[in-house]
Amino acid sequence: MHEAFLHCLDFFQHIHPLKPVSLEALLPCFSLKNFSKKEFLVKQGQVSDELNFIYSGSVREFFEDTDANETNTWFGLENSVAISTYSFFSQKPSLTNIQALEDVQAVVLKHNDLHKLFDQFHDIERLGRLIIEQYLVQIEEMKIMLQTLSARERYEYMIKHKPEFIQRIPLKYLASFLGIQLETLSRVRNHK
Repeated sequence: MHEAFLHCLDFFQHIHPLKPVSLEALLPCFSLKNFSKKEFLVKQGQVSDELNFIYSGSVREFFEDTDANETNTWFGLENSVAISTYSFFSQKPSLTNIQALEDVQAVVLKHNDLHKLFDQFHDIERLGRLIIEQYLVQIEEMKIMLQTLSARERYEYMIKHKPEFIQRIPLKYLASFLGIQLETLSRVRNHK
């Protein structure tokens, strides 16, 4: 069994323990995918039917407006579940892109397989709900931080709560995520 599969199962087991029969059913649904830096896991406008558990590497989620301006909305590093939430659950075209910032290795679960597992195994369905709850809490936290803090406070928040973002995410993407101009972020960083 591939080390990435074992790691993914271990990560899931820490969120909610799964019964042996559930693990047996889940494992054959896993596949392994490699994405090169700048490659898209999900493209805006296409239906996404894959859940990607990031085993190694980093990704960004962003959307483009009609003038091709990019706004970064999320970053995922190891142990993150990278999906276009809207597209994956509605099976409608994605509103966002998910792109590899580094070479990425991901454990992939298909939409149909996951929903079959949800229908058959209560503990897998519960695991899915708990992961979604964690994701929603993170989104709420980020939303409040972005709406209430100054540029300097947003950057300091990232240093304190997401230092790995500061180390691994290119500044232009981080500035977009924080809702500030790159020049402003550079000034804030230089005043530390």
